[in-house]
Amino acid sequence: MALEIRSIPVLTGETAKRFVREAEENERNPQRKALRMSFADVEKILVRSTANLKAHGGKSPFAK
Repeated sequence: MALEIRSIPVLTGETAKRFVREAEENERNPQRKALRMSFADVEKILVRSTANLKAHGGKSPFAK
């Protein structure tokens, strides 16, 4: 059984030029965003997640 060959999208013309221009601009002037969560917030999420996994026998409650 052969796998279907899928076409790979290729940017051309003005779309390609705009993509390269924007990529170069982002490289020169990265707009880094400050983290909105503290490490304490991340730790709370991890604790809650671990407790949730234990309560469900090590499986995500969203797993099928």
